[in-house]
Amino acid sequence: MANNVISDAGPIIHLSQIGMSRCFSIFKTVYVPREVYHEVKVCQLPGNREIESDMFEIVDLDSNQKDRSEYYSNKYEISVEDGTVIALAEGLEINLVLTDDLDVRDVLESHKIKPVGSMGVLHRAYRERLITFRETIKSLDDLLETSTLYITSRMIENAKHTLMDYDSAQG
Repeated sequence: MANNVISDAGPIIHLSQIGMSRCFSIFKTVYVPREVYHEVKVCQLPGNREIESDMFEIVDLDSNQKDRSEYYSNKYEISVEDGTVIALAEGLEINLVLTDDLDVRDVLESHKIKPVGSMGVLHRAYRERLITFRETIKSLDDLLETSTLYITSRMIENAKHTLMDYDSAQG
């Protein structure tokens, strides 16, 4: 278990949809801004039960962080919830954010914060032996077939090849 991370709604939703929420346990703490928590809970999105677990720590932004999140939302034309993720990452000095949103990933990278998506969480869960190779392959297929994540079959095939290359290197 390593790293404190911040998560937006995407990985919480998508990993819940494929029954892999337990993969969040690879992180020391998964911080979730209260605005993201409300997005998942109020809209009754997948993951709304899981977000109540002790894997997640719900965080209220201070007034400065709220101002920053509004600024990011307006400047980069992203949702307020996504703006809170970036502001919280900066405020807590956490350089790893879980998101499946391409626009948010671009903003994070421009701020020298590393974005990791649902596929990356699955890969890390495998590397840390939380899930098996077979479970990881099935989960990648499930992301394509049953989750609402916008992803292509080519992306899934690339992720599987990366996984197989890692597995081969471990011998």
